[in-house]
Amino acid sequence: MDASQTRTGLSRSLSALLISITLAAVANLPAQANDPRAERQTSFSDRNYTPSRHINTIGSVTARKQKDEPARARRIEEETEKVIWTDARGTATEYRMYYEHDGTLLDFASVCSNYRTGSIDYRNCRKAARQWFGSKCNGGSAAGKMYCHARNAFRP
Repeated sequence: MDASQTRTGLSRSLSALLISITLAAVANLPAQANDPRAERQTSFSDRNYTPSRHINTIGSVTARKQKDEPARARRIEEETEKVIWTDARGTATEYRMYYEHDGTLLDFASVCSNYRTGSIDYRNCRKAARQWFGSKCNGGSAAGKMYCHARNAFRP
């Protein structure tokens, strides 16, 4: 038996397998779908329509909990730094910037939260903080990466 005969035999067996799968699938269809003479419902109202529960449904996906590792609480560190903001008129003002971080991520909502939200001091403090984060950016350490991320993602 040469290679062409082997391929032909293989294709015949694949064809037979596909036909048997198709016939099995058709046999499992409801009788109404197989019978062309079955009367189909063509008018629908609240009185005569009952939706099928098996159409367009998907099972729920449950979240897997990690049982092996105990949940570690993040240790939040609070920092206060002196930052200087120079406005458009050239006036330099020093602000005490407060912020919180866990060593890898900085909490943007906490930046300059020691000032009243919306005040000019608060807004200028946040602008100065963004510049200060850029000056602390150092890609080598985890804290340096945290400041680089803050420089790029923090919007005053």
